[in-house]
Amino acid sequence: MLYNIHYDIAAIVISLFIIFYISVKKGLKSASNRIFLALVISNLFAAFFDIISSVLNSYPDITALWKADIANSLYLAFHNTMTPLLLFYILCLIGGISVRGRIKRFILVIPLLADYVLLLLNLRFRFVYYYDENGIYLHGPLFVFFYCVAFGYMSASVFLLIVKRTNIARSKRYALIFIILATIASLVIQMVYTHLLLEIFAQTIGFLGILLSIENQDDIINPITRVYNRYAFMETVPEVIGNKSCVFIVIKLPELAYYNTTIGVMRTNEYLRRMAAFLSGVDSRLLCYDMGGGSFVLTGSMVQEDELEAIAGRIEDRFRAIWGQKGSGVSFSAAICAGSADRISSVEELLLIIDSQDDIKETERVGIEDIVEKHKRRILIESILRRAIANREFQVYYQPIWERKSGRFHSAEALIRLKTAEFGFISPEEFIPIAEESGQIVEIGAFVFDEVCRFYKSHELEKLGVDYVEVNLSTVQCMDPELVQSFKETLRKYQILPERMNLEITESAAADNRRILKDNVNVLNGLGFSFSLDDYGTGYSNFSYMFDLPFSIIKLDKSILWRALHPTKGEGSKSSGILLSNTIRMMKEMGYHVLVEGVETAEQKLLLEKLSCDYF
Repeated sequence: MLYNIHYDIAAIVISLFIIFYISVKKGLKSASNRIFLALVISNLFAAFFDIISSVLNSYPDITALWKADIANSLYLAFHNTMTPLLLFYILCLIGGISVRGRIKRFILVIPLLADYVLLLLNLRFRFVYYYDENGIYLHGPLFVFFYCVAFGYMSASVFLLIVKRTNIARSKRYALIFIILATIASLVIQMVYTHLLLEIFAQTIGFLGILLSIENQDDIINPITRVYNRYAFMETVPEVIGNKSCVFIVIKLPELAYYNTTIGVMRTNEYLRRMAAFLSGVDSRLLCYDMGGGSFVLTGSMVQEDELEAIAGRIEDRFRAIWGQKGSGVSFSAAICAGSADRISSVEELLLIIDSQDDIKETERVGIEDIVEKHKRRILIESILRRAIANREFQVYYQPIWERKSGRFHSAEALIRLKTAEFGFISPEEFIPIAEESGQIVEIGAFVFDEVCRFYKSHELEKLGVDYVEVNLSTVQCMDPELVQSFKETLRKYQILPERMNLEITESAAADNRRILKDNVNVLNGLGFSFSLDDYGTGYSNFSYMFDLPFSIIKLDKSILWRALHPTKGEGSKSSGILLSNTIRMMKEMGYHVLVEGVETAEQKLLLEKLSCDYF
């Protein structure tokens, strides 16, 4: 019987195109990509040996039996390999089902191994295929076993696509279902019309569909930097975690948002493209990913520790230089973290290293352990804060404020402290920023205000000469739309006048979020609250917000005083003294009362009295 090999020839041409396309595009080196490439290669060889075996089987009179045996056996071997490879491919795409364990992988390939064993034994026992007395190729009694194995793998593939359909995009799911249905349909047609070698051609068309839909590079390439994106990274990251042969380098740009605002998004994107091009070419063994938000990751294998240090050093040197042309370029500070992937225990831990914010002013190395420990400490602090809020474990202390004019302590500043039996004293410098980021600061702020009002009322501080108590407001509290109502209810609860509370706002909080802040402040000021600008000299030093907001007191940060007159080192530089005296004079001429923080010695007190500072 003469076979129509044109479909197999077409399958070879399409398979070669797919392999060429993958090679030129240089797609991700992930498990799914490697399995897809193995599928196409198996398909290519199956089509090739299908042609060879068909030609040899068509001319039994002039064909040596051993040649036909080799061709038929190799065709069946490559052909039977494709259905289990398709199952593994689907498993990788779906995710959530681990096939990395050796035992699980072995169980999945047992039917395929049985196929191989039968093909080897068939060379002697002829129960898979055989040749009759005329040399005609015929199927043996156990050939149906191959159909059963293929049907089993395909059924498992369809089952996974149905059960785990939410784990994969609809278009990709349809492409996989199409290849399975096309294979089954072509097989049925080929069983009826045995001379039409249609099955492999149908599978090849299905692989072409997968190439255009699932393996499409546009899904995994960042359109701005033209390197792999976060989605592509998440496809490969499971193979990186815990792998001793894999390394990673994380490059983070903490000033990206600043440059987006100052020089514009378009110009910043151009610099990001230059960075991505540099990082992509820094070492051929490393792939570059743009994780978004100013974070890049390089991953790869076969890189020794000393080589990794050298690569990280080159990156560090490059980021210390200017990006762009001399005179008009920009310098980006970068936090660089490099190490072996076996030092990372989970995907979450690696993403933490990538996404964590680093407060740096210049390019520097950031240690893996430092980031991980910082994260663990943050989680611990958040847990402690939740418990402290629930059990009201915070303590409020009162720091007296001296009034120069009356020569007495006339007010106090409320200071929150946290001390636990298990972890001891926790500095507010540590837990306040964490509480602000987690949103817990709103509940903590409400507790402090309630506690101050209770203390003021129960101890009758007004009769003791305490005119008011200063309470700090965080940036998050300033943005809280419920802030005004919450304060009004607390004052009503303890029957305290708003004039007995002075609300402190930090300079950075006043510079940010000005519209919402202004609305809240104006309403509270109308109710009778007074306001202080805290930590003047440590933030933006922008006078516009001083004019917009009704501050009555400007609190100079202690760093200004200590530069002029240190409590232990003595008198500072002349310029620092000029800054202190002129700042106090300027603020007083503008109509503000001035409070200087950080007074610890009699010499500092005398200096401030000489400069007519109002409070300290």
